[in-house]
Amino acid sequence: MKLLLDEMLTPDIARELRARGHDVEAVAGHPDWEGLSDSQIMVIALTERRAIVTNNLRDYRPLHSEAITLGGRGHLGMIFVPSSYRLTRADTGPIIAALALSFHRGLRADRRA
Repeated sequence: MKLLLDEMLTPDIARELRARGHDVEAVAGHPDWEGLSDSQIMVIALTERRAIVTNNLRDYRPLHSEAITLGGRGHLGMIFVPSSYRLTRADTGPIIAALALSFHRGLRADRRA
């Protein structure tokens, strides 16, 4: 599983997960990607074969529907960070822990397949 963190998520999360051996990039860590539309971020994620991590349910829900309809481009997954996380420095640790657990569960599922 490869992830792309949406722009509101700190690149510190990506750095920590990479230090743990996971393939994670952050929009905020790539100057060429910062400020792109959510549709453009979806294209980057698809091109790089990454699932998107975001808390922007309002904008990504319709993009998800569009992507999975007949003739849509599809996507490799979306992970929504609960809106109860205010995305402060204090929330960084719990987000890292939750994503690391997702990687662990994904790896176990891959081994069973």
